[in-house]
Amino acid sequence: MTEDLKIKHFLERIEKIEEAMITVATGDFSVRLETPIEDEFTTVEAGINLMIEDLSEELRQREEREKELREKLSTIEKQKQTILQQQEDLMELSSPVIKIWDDVLVLPVIGTVDSRRAQIMMENLLQSIVDSGCTMAILDITGVLRIDTQVANHLIKTVEAVRLLGGECIISGISPAIAQTIVQLGIDLSAIKTKANLQEGMRYAFQRSNLQVRSTSSDNDNLDEI
Repeated sequence: MTEDLKIKHFLERIEKIEEAMITVATGDFSVRLETPIEDEFTTVEAGINLMIEDLSEELRQREEREKELREKLSTIEKQKQTILQQQEDLMELSSPVIKIWDDVLVLPVIGTVDSRRAQIMMENLLQSIVDSGCTMAILDITGVLRIDTQVANHLIKTVEAVRLLGGECIISGISPAIAQTIVQLGIDLSAIKTKANLQEGMRYAFQRSNLQVRSTSSDNDNLDEI
């Protein structure tokens, strides 16, 4: 091979190397350099081919990791949605509205009440009033240990909403601790009918529904009879 042909051959191979690198830069790792003869460029071309293979393998592994990550994120999102739905279901179950007489509903509240639960309580109670046609509702908070301004305002709004539907809602079972909190927070419950306990709340509701309540004695135990 003459010197001119040898230089031309080297230039062609360099050009192919440049083309291969440009192709790899676009994200195509399928290109490979052919080594026609064993010479000074053979090691360079083999090294470039090895580099392309390494990059291709690294890309494949990265894509697999990204796929696994997407699958894990999808699973976590589904689990999150399931947990949220379960929380919603538990919230609904923790705010049951019970019809105890023809015109009287009771919503017993137990445990911690936050704004979300207070909102669900109001929605359940209002819907039950519409569905049942009852005009008396008792919101019993005997099982509530503490209350804040936001929750108290939700209770007031619940009573007002029941009034707008043509009914009456009373609150029973306010504990001494909650009573002190309400006073300290400066919350005005003067427009709301309250009773010391559920029994007194039911007595009042029956009377308001024109149901006669009388006391009878049996074995020295006082029982209320309708």
